[in-house]
Amino acid sequence: MNSGQGQKRYLVYLASNLQGLDLERYEMGRQLARHGMLDIGIPCREDAGPYDWDLVRSQIEIADMFILLLGDSYGPMSPTGISHLHREFVHARSLNKPTLAFIKNIPPVTNPSEDIRRLAGFHRVVAQQSPYKLWHLREELMTHLRASLASPHLQMGEGWLPAKSAPVPVVTPGADVADGDELSPSQRLARSRQLINLQVTAKVYQGGNLSLEEVLLPARMDQLLLGITPALKNGASEDRARNQLEGAIAPTIQKQLLKLHPKAHAVDDVRIGRGQFQQMLKQWKQLGFIRSEGEGSRTIWRVAAA
Repeated sequence: MNSGQGQKRYLVYLASNLQGLDLERYEMGRQLARHGMLDIGIPCREDAGPYDWDLVRSQIEIADMFILLLGDSYGPMSPTGISHLHREFVHARSLNKPTLAFIKNIPPVTNPSEDIRRLAGFHRVVAQQSPYKLWHLREELMTHLRASLASPHLQMGEGWLPAKSAPVPVVTPGADVADGDELSPSQRLARSRQLINLQVTAKVYQGGNLSLEEVLLPARMDQLLLGITPALKNGASEDRARNQLEGAIAPTIQKQLLKLHPKAHAVDDVRIGRGQFQQMLKQWKQLGFIRSEGEGSRTIWRVAAA
């Protein structure tokens, strides 16, 4: 893979703590750039503003690959008791993101600190869920990275083409007419009341452990549309509309999971799959309930005029 004209570029979320790894991140960023990859990671700084999970989550979701770099520390922790870095890794794995992990080899100690014990536990989680390489010196880390990026077995997302290389879309007059215009009022009503199983994931905290749970929420399409209507009245991006719906269903999902896990003390990060939500937007648009403006990442969704 090279970064020449006409070649795809890829967004990579490089996840790491910042303290003690600034030079490693710099060298890794340069190596990624040589392979047509752009680092969009946001390392947490305890001396800066508050950790912005919503922004971090959206960056991970648009990334074509997730790279985890572990150093000497477990890192800053969230109120739930896991580090921000650990949470980022769990979220990437929940999305089945192509993942590479590079774990610093830390010699065993007689009386490990609480941070080291947490870090060792995180090591075990990573080793069970993702391909990984151990490193000690920076040169060794870079050797592992170069070999991984050059591997024919490297998995990536779809990537994107630079603007000059992207084909110019051909717009056909009338092509945006909604399929719903051809339906009778009774047909539109029947389709709007269609029952679907909404696929939802959430994180359950129990006894100091975190597990990712997937549940199905039976719901009618028209009821789900009501959940995002407040956001669509003034126009909203796909991410904002999806966040609105996730917030609307969160109490139901939390109640459902706490009933399934009586010993759990918290449920958070309720998420709807991006692919399923996009299909819902498409169906609502075809039925004439919503409309879109713009294209790609700049698309704005609004309630259709009555």
